[in-house]
Amino acid sequence: MDRAVNANWQGFWDDLPHESGLAVWDSAPEVTAVAHLPLFEQHFAVDLPVLDIGCGNGTQSAALAGHFERVLGLDFAPSAIAHAQALQAAAGVEFRTFDLADVAGARALHAELGDVNVYMRGVLHQMPDERRGDAAAALAVLLGNGGHLFAVELSPAAGLTIKDAISEGPSAVPKMRQVFKHNLTPAAWDEGKLEAVLAGAGLAVVESGAVVLESTDTLANGDRLDLPMNYVVARRG
Repeated sequence: MDRAVNANWQGFWDDLPHESGLAVWDSAPEVTAVAHLPLFEQHFAVDLPVLDIGCGNGTQSAALAGHFERVLGLDFAPSAIAHAQALQAAAGVEFRTFDLADVAGARALHAELGDVNVYMRGVLHQMPDERRGDAAAALAVLLGNGGHLFAVELSPAAGLTIKDAISEGPSAVPKMRQVFKHNLTPAAWDEGKLEAVLAGAGLAVVESGAVVLESTDTLANGDRLDLPMNYVVARRG
């Protein structure tokens, strides 16, 4: 992955104390991973490991471990993994650093684990556009012939939602401002972009729809910041 992007993510996690709920996306599992279960659980073969790619501090990884026998939390930033290991020590989840754009690394992980299912929330839109094809190819390697991907990304409407929230004034969305401080710019995609990136790696979408990210951030009036997102369930075609 791009070194500047790596440094930005490292800096973001280094700035946060080892506490839950401090990142804008670190919502309670009841409104994220657990709420998502009905959308993908029937597709995830129970005998396959589940990878939470872009696990951050491991909140959702720990929740998934309550529903699947083996869960691994993977993140690009070593500092994020340090958060996860500190906060989720009792969850029974193994946390590792992993670069999703490293196809060779994906092959090595697949050789170790075999086919896997993947839970992934808000990862691809944060990657440099030139690396998304590699990331999709790595996902195809990890899934193999038996795994499924559940991926959630910001919808096209999310960019305007964020812009409007920022414009409310300096007291609005302080956690989102922390993201921008580290040059981690949330990027809403054009409609169909996620499906196109996956299709380029031979991944076929079997289900899709809309969900809402109930963020941990607040607007100027104290209301919660909600962000529109799209999800897909995909497998190798």
